Amino acid sequence: MFKTLLTVAVIALGLSGCAKSSYTVGNNFATENIKQITKGETTAEQLTALFGQPYSKYVLSATQTKWMYIYNEGTAKAQSYLFTAKIESSGTQKVLDILLTDDIVTNYTFTEGAMPGINVN
Repeated sequence: MFKTLLTVAVIALGLSGCAKSSYTVGNNFATENIKQITKGETTAEQLTALFGQPYSKYVLSATQTKWMYIYNEGTAKAQSYLFTAKIESSGTQKVLDILLTDDIVTNYTFTEGAMPGINVN
């Protein structure tokens, strides 16, 4: 009987587990440089000097482009049990979204804060 209980306990322990990882997406950019952006004046070249290359560039029309600077960092943790699993993630994100017309900034938005967490049971 003891051997059977011990075998069941070892199998149960082998079927459960935990994993944790850290991640980043994009390149971290200097948020203090955002105050140097002036609508109608700041050029694409100046943006590159302030923040580096954007995470993405979208052509909206012959004269307009959208640049996005994105940086996310966080952790993800998964806990596995015999028949269920629990997954959690947390982190922060920064997004600088810039509209350029003829390579001059016409508008921009910046958001920073906690990433929406994922909790799955």
